[in-house]
Amino acid sequence: MQKICLLLATLVYSVFAVEMDEGVLVLTDANFDEELGKHDHLLVEFYAPWCGHCKKLAPEFAAAAEVLAKNDPPLYLAKVDATEQKDLATRFGVQGFPTLHFFKGGEKQDYTGGRTKDTIVSWILKKSGPPSQAVTCAALTAKVADSKFVLAFFGEESDAMFKDAHIPFANAEDKIAFVHVNDAACAAGHGAAQPGEVFFRTFEEKTIVYSGAADKDAL
Repeated sequence: MQKICLLLATLVYSVFAVEMDEGVLVLTDANFDEELGKHDHLLVEFYAPWCGHCKKLAPEFAAAAEVLAKNDPPLYLAKVDATEQKDLATRFGVQGFPTLHFFKGGEKQDYTGGRTKDTIVSWILKKSGPPSQAVTCAALTAKVADSKFVLAFFGEESDAMFKDAHIPFANAEDKIAFVHVNDAACAAGHGAAQPGEVFFRTFEEKTIVYSGAADKDAL
């Protein structure tokens, strides 16, 4: 199924004569602005072929592109060879490699995410959608199994814990997946009550029930 998704994404872009390399859009001085106009959200890597850090990032970037291509709607990553596309490198002030810029609605923003598949995907999904994802209890279980860090809110979206702590924290934090589920039985299954927060991680104490105030900084 993953190969089918990548194949379909490649076919779609081949119609418009845009080269793709392992699921990543290849942008040039000639097609950059046109392609940028097609995407509300686009992370672009400016790289040099000889750069060791770029070579290390390449498989993580391609793996992240594979995951994001399966999103609904699909999301894309792009790259620019700054040693060849010198106008773009100058335009965006590229002085080191790799340089990553995130474009939202065509406007450049700082990319503050990580350099691994999971951190890239998590950051892009957060910036491209709501800060916290509404999920079922089953989906929460799947999310926890697939993510290094998950913070889950249990309860109503109208609750102060959600509005004053969970969402503000989600807007400020890039390395955690934020979800919310209104299911008292699910909360109890994880040792919490509604409204409440539970932090899931893949090491040491794997499930931590929050017992502090409904405040972002406290959380």
